[in-house]
Amino acid sequence: MSKRFLVIDDDSDDRELFSEALASIDPDIVCDQATDGSEALKRLIGQDIAKPDIVFLDINMPIMNGWQFLMRLKNEEQYKNIPVIVYTTSSNVKDRMIADDLGALCFITKPHAYGRLKNLLGIVVMHVHSRNFARICEEVNSLGSDMGLRPN
Repeated sequence: MSKRFLVIDDDSDDRELFSEALASIDPDIVCDQATDGSEALKRLIGQDIAKPDIVFLDINMPIMNGWQFLMRLKNEEQYKNIPVIVYTTSSNVKDRMIADDLGALCFITKPHAYGRLKNLLGIVVMHVHSRNFARICEEVNSLGSDMGLRPN
């Protein structure tokens, strides 16, 4: 069975770049997209999209921001165990702490270079296939501080 990713981001260019990079790593992965937390929740609950294996979540979005989505997702019994990576342009320490407090798997500042995005997604894909989510942040952190990652 193919794995499913869900990327929630109001920036269409970022969603497309993410999907393109992911497809270049593993074309069998299904990558669903949503423009904000509200759309993502409606589509999940309405079963318009299948339950993802992992979610990449932007913070600053209209209608329902990333924090609101994360709180709602973690309160839904059938979705609370889905790993969520906060994936944003922010590198704010406070945002990192909020992500951790709300139950995100990890916090990653979006890389500026396509090659770095592919490296990041390569690590995630490998561990999603093995269902070893705990290793994702550790290995992504090993890519270096220029990725804007939360320190161990």
